[in-house]
Amino acid sequence: MIAMLTWILAIALTAVLVDVARRLAPAVGLVDAPNHRKAHQGEIPLVGGVGIFAGLLVVATFTGLLTDHWTFVVSGMMLVTVGVWDDVYGISPIFRLVLQAVAVLFLAVFGDAYLANLGYLVPGLGPLDLGWMGIPFTVFAGVGIINAFNMSDGVDGLCGSLSLIALVGFGVLAAVAGMQSEMALIAVLTGALIGFLFFNLRLPGRKQASVFLGDAGSYLLGLSVLYAAIVLSQGEQRAISPVTALWFCMLPLFDTCGMILRRLKRGRSPFSPDREHIHHVFLLAKFSVGETLAGLALIACVGMVAGLVGTVAGVPDSVMLMTFLAGAGLYYWMIMRAWKVMKFLSRSINRRREAAQDRRTGSDRRQNAEKGYVNGVSVERRSGVDRRCQGNDRRNDRGAEDIPSVSVIAKSAQSNRPGSRAARVS
Repeated sequence: MIAMLTWILAIALTAVLVDVARRLAPAVGLVDAPNHRKAHQGEIPLVGGVGIFAGLLVVATFTGLLTDHWTFVVSGMMLVTVGVWDDVYGISPIFRLVLQAVAVLFLAVFGDAYLANLGYLVPGLGPLDLGWMGIPFTVFAGVGIINAFNMSDGVDGLCGSLSLIALVGFGVLAAVAGMQSEMALIAVLTGALIGFLFFNLRLPGRKQASVFLGDAGSYLLGLSVLYAAIVLSQGEQRAISPVTALWFCMLPLFDTCGMILRRLKRGRSPFSPDREHIHHVFLLAKFSVGETLAGLALIACVGMVAGLVGTVAGVPDSVMLMTFLAGAGLYYWMIMRAWKVMKFLSRSINRRREAAQDRRTGSDRRQNAEKGYVNGVSVERRSGVDRRCQGNDRRNDRGAEDIPSVSVIAKSAQSNRPGSRAARVS
């Protein structure tokens, strides 16, 4: 009951804080303006991350969660600060990675939240202990996850939805394992996310988001998923294996790794921007924003369910790892052929929508109901010769003055018809 009240409080408080922050954002320049890579209309406040963190901080303070998870809150504050700075002034990619690494390092050292072992990856060899490599490996993996969620923030509601799906999965396992403090923190995070998504989703009557997550928000959400995965997968009373935790953030990891490999294969920098993420492929295939969000959220749910089933069923870590790597390979194979798939989907969707339009209007695309006119005479379903005579064919530039009359065309066609008298004479 207390967890439910905490969750409701986080939703309501975050919604209020986001609404207040979005009204103040233009005054401090924390807005996103449209450009060649951003198709939204007008300046949108980039205060989602600030609102989520503020809601988290207030609720965690009043519920006592701040005592148990203060290192996570401090690391989150560091990343939110970096993200706001990046949103307003911009930061070079290398400097951004360094600051992210510092935040994860603080969490690992002072919060004792790092990957000490990776589970039973090789059958018969026992758990794979990282030893002194635990903290460096955690920093490397943490920076990767943070940027994976940052790169997924390309469609209204997508990054928030993917984070929400992952955190819900972690929350279920925390509840099953009886990890009350971790479950309460995840409840606060999911509540704050829902409070933000009220402004970020395209709800009925709203054509675009009224608030964006911003780099501050995507960094914070990536850190939240990382922290949940670490605290639930380490220690003697762990609720999930480290490898199985990968399934909860499957789609962002697949997309980011695939993007890096594609850019390196083409001789480009991994930090160079493009429009080849999975959500871009969906949009270029003529899916709407809502359809793109629903499709990718469904894929993320499949990964989350796989993680839950693997944990409950006790699937060996080696099997979970091999299956995950096989899925990653399949994803890379498909994304390298994304443009062919995109064209096929585009044609299929266009045909489907045109057919739906025809059914609504009662027309048949196979029949041309429009009448053409040649020399003032209406002609049903004109031939290619007739259309070219109207001057619409680049192969014929004679213009309308050279158009023969209908009678001449008919006589010419009659004379050339096999078996006609003119044909026999010739």
